[in-house]
Amino acid sequence: MGLFSKEACTFCGKEVGMMHRSKLKTKEYICSDCRNKTNPYARMDYTSRDAAQRMMEAMPQDAAWLDQEIARLEDENAEKKIRFVVQDRHDYDLGSKHVVYTCVHTLGVFQLYCSDQSHYAYNPVLFFDHILPYRFDDGNTFFADARRMEIMDANAKYATVSESKDPDGKITSCELIIPYQDECIQQIRISSSVRNEDECKAFYALADQINKDRRICIEQYWDDIQRKERMQVRNLGDTAAAALKAAVKGESVEATVKEGLETANAIEEGKVKQGLFGKLFKK
Repeated sequence: MGLFSKEACTFCGKEVGMMHRSKLKTKEYICSDCRNKTNPYARMDYTSRDAAQRMMEAMPQDAAWLDQEIARLEDENAEKKIRFVVQDRHDYDLGSKHVVYTCVHTLGVFQLYCSDQSHYAYNPVLFFDHILPYRFDDGNTFFADARRMEIMDANAKYATVSESKDPDGKITSCELIIPYQDECIQQIRISSSVRNEDECKAFYALADQINKDRRICIEQYWDDIQRKERMQVRNLGDTAAAALKAAVKGESVEATVKEGLETANAIEEGKVKQGLFGKLFKK
């Protein structure tokens, strides 16, 4: 094939030159227009055709889900008269790039929108529990358990900053690096040239904020697990006591057990709260 030959996009069929296409891991080509429907942080040479197709389908679904969840949380706060910002926002000037970083601790998600990504159709929804060094997942249970310990390490500072210097030792560029457990991404990278050390500080500030928010999410997750465990123990005791009482009265034990199972499921779904003295109430 010649340098200026055209290739057909495997998704839309449009024939494009080398400046307007990328080669997928599975050797097909994807045009720039279809590429712009995927995650801007994904590397096409890591991405198979099937993975790219799933990504294009997931991007609008994730965006719609996030909007719906934020609206739901805001409605819940308004109903409870809680003045709490659901989505935190921070703006950073990283050299020549302006970055808007948002996160929702309750959902464990964040977004990084760079000023040079305006041609992409969606701002990707990213997950804090995916922030860890990438390793190929073969579905092995032992691997999954080992990874879980890394995910739940609240003190890990996975987001880092790399500096490049000239022969005189002057910093010329910085790069934010976030390891990400996704075969199509593996690392989120945002880089830019900088004029001095002061311009580097914004990179470190963003890395620190991401690590801080990740820690908050992990701690909230642990608190949620412990809270649910306490409620499940209480529900188990309440169900056993109610079943014994029903048996003594000659009433249906089966109905009592069924109600206990329904409450257990409701606890996992976050539809039960615990009162001051431990009593359970369905929301």
